Amino acid sequence: MWRHRSLTALCGAAFAAVAGAATPWDGAFDAASQTRFIPVELWTGAPWDGQRILKMAPAALAFGNRGEKHVAGPLEWTRPGTGETLQVYERGNGAKRQLFTLTSRGDGLGRVFDSRYGRDCIDEVKFPLGLWKQGEVRAFDVLCNQGRLHRRLEVRIEEIDFSWGGVPHSLKFHWLVDGGRQRGTDMHYIYSPGRGLVSVQGNE
Repeated sequence: MWRHRSLTALCGAAFAAVAGAATPWDGAFDAASQTRFIPVELWTGAPWDGQRILKMAPAALAFGNRGEKHVAGPLEWTRPGTGETLQVYERGNGAKRQLFTLTSRGDGLGRVFDSRYGRDCIDEVKFPLGLWKQGEVRAFDVLCNQGRLHRRLEVRIEEIDFSWGGVPHSLKFHWLVDGGRQRGTDMHYIYSPGRGLVSVQGNE
């Protein structure tokens, strides 16, 4: 299990340790309808105030066995070819650098840059945001590299609100792109409040 070296991680640990203490995360899930509001802060590991608003709040999270991975931002980034300026988060791991922004629909965070591929996609959903339901599947047609690349993407909620490593209100989802035929296209992710990404399994 990854160790997180940040103030937000310490807040998350304290949150998990106080059994029964009310937190903003308690109000994100409705058991009757099995729906949950997923904020950006679940991805960044930053504290969440409980407001059902999708915003690019400041984030500074270090994680990994040696703290070698990070999420930081938001930063300004200019999309090549169009000159459009976007607010993005940077996710880094050694030489790998990825930039994420909100989709225009407000249903997810997606990559607009990935140093491994030199890929620029519009409205990719790499992490679900907003209202989602247990077991829900959404499909997306994503255009990348100025329309030269088309990708078929699916997100399925596997566990919408559960405890992982002692941290309640964690989220597990399945991310599938292009039918899972290539490396890194059939993935299962778990995110926890105050910690961000805590588990990855798939065909990496």
